[in-house]
Amino acid sequence: MDDKIDEKILKNKKDEIFGSFYVGTMEVAINVKSIHEVVNFPEKIIQMPLAPEFLLGVFNLRGLIIPVINLKSLLKFDDSTVYSSQKIAIIDHEGAKVGLVFDSTSEIIRVNQQILSDFSYSNENSHKVISGAIKLDSGRRILQIIDPFALISIENIPQIIDQQNKIIKNSVSRTFQHEHRKKCISFSINGIKLGFEISGIHEIIKTPEILQSSVDSTICIGIINLRGQTVPVINFGLLLGIPIVNSKGIDEKRIIILKIEKELFGLLVDAVESINSYSIDSIMPIPLINKERSSMFLGCISIEEMGDIILLNFMEVFSNKEITEITQGHSKIYSSNALETEETSKKKINRQAYISFKLDHLFGVSIKDIREIINYSDEVISAPGMPSYVKGLLNLRGKLITIIDTRALYLMGEAKEISEKSKILIFDCGEERFGLIVDSVESIITIDGDKKMKVPSLMVQNIQDKFEKDIKEIISFKQSENKDAVLVILNMGPVTSRIKLSIAA
Repeated sequence: MDDKIDEKILKNKKDEIFGSFYVGTMEVAINVKSIHEVVNFPEKIIQMPLAPEFLLGVFNLRGLIIPVINLKSLLKFDDSTVYSSQKIAIIDHEGAKVGLVFDSTSEIIRVNQQILSDFSYSNENSHKVISGAIKLDSGRRILQIIDPFALISIENIPQIIDQQNKIIKNSVSRTFQHEHRKKCISFSINGIKLGFEISGIHEIIKTPEILQSSVDSTICIGIINLRGQTVPVINFGLLLGIPIVNSKGIDEKRIIILKIEKELFGLLVDAVESINSYSIDSIMPIPLINKERSSMFLGCISIEEMGDIILLNFMEVFSNKEITEITQGHSKIYSSNALETEETSKKKINRQAYISFKLDHLFGVSIKDIREIINYSDEVISAPGMPSYVKGLLNLRGKLITIIDTRALYLMGEAKEISEKSKILIFDCGEERFGLIVDSVESIITIDGDKKMKVPSLMVQNIQDKFEKDIKEIISFKQSENKDAVLVILNMGPVTSRIKLSIAA
């Protein structure tokens, strides 16, 4: 009797449809309800900081950031090598998309419940990647069933679904995209491009002498003296779990100075890439598989000239425990610097930040005057009939930019050959947009208004004659404890007015 009831129940159950794939010699199956699409292996995969071993990285699929999982690594294959000839199955995981790397497709199978075998696990916390099996050909062919919901845990699914809704909304109304724009400073560590929103950066400096620190911390590599302020320097690559390739000497690297609470921290990075403008609504959330420091990852922004940049929240770089650990060795120094009187508060108001760049001398412009900084592009097209210093026009995301050869503008002799260090400083002048080609962008310098020292005119007369009214001021500032430097600050108003008048003539 019981057998007959079971048989009726089995017959009434609906068949399920699975897609089958080969991972090495193993044939696996996934319910087609979870399979969004199958795509070719992407040309570029972005490595993710703090990624588990089985996560190859992420890639941009039509505005969605997709994590890519190496199933061979996850399933502990002896050889987990990945090849560009492989395919990726995009799995919809409760509204978030995840990519699974496999070797080849097999077939679509309609499966009756009678040939399904569910697996049970004694340990509820175990990683239940394989949830069961399908027995075909009288058991001669076994397909392992992968359960995408047990495969991974994604922390920020609500944010991803919210962003997907915004993308749909913005495809109808693109005007929304132009609101809430911010600037991002991008930098690299071992080829991985990361970025901070510009307001979170105190300044950026070349690497000075790093002194040994008494702080017992695995991530703190020493301290620097920043104009009398003791600043701990953090190996940011080590903090992010990024393998470090010593292709650059430490003196060629940069230190990004962050101000968190009342203390300064220096992050050692390989290079500072550029400054770019982006819309808040263009931030693509990254499905976060690893819980470690998940609050630090704001998402990914895609910049046409730079590619995809992982945007970080500077306030979430360190835990409270790490801040205490790093600063306790210098607690007296920090506390003396952190005491804010009415006088120090006034000084903060007078602090000015400049982007410094090289054109024989060290020049600077107010960070407020620069819209963005990009790498030099070979896509600059010549503009006949323009003054000799106009290099040409550049189509930058649908906006034509007049590109100026700054050396030619100021008659600085033969133009230097464009190199990988050459940058274009983009700035607005009313409805028009211009770009100045500079030899290199050096750093972001923050100077207290009361500590600026004007350089006597006689010492810089030749510079003043050449740049005329375009110079706002020439100042001397403390570059390091033992070194002063001269900064020629340009006034972008007269610069753009002169360019416009010359072009119109």
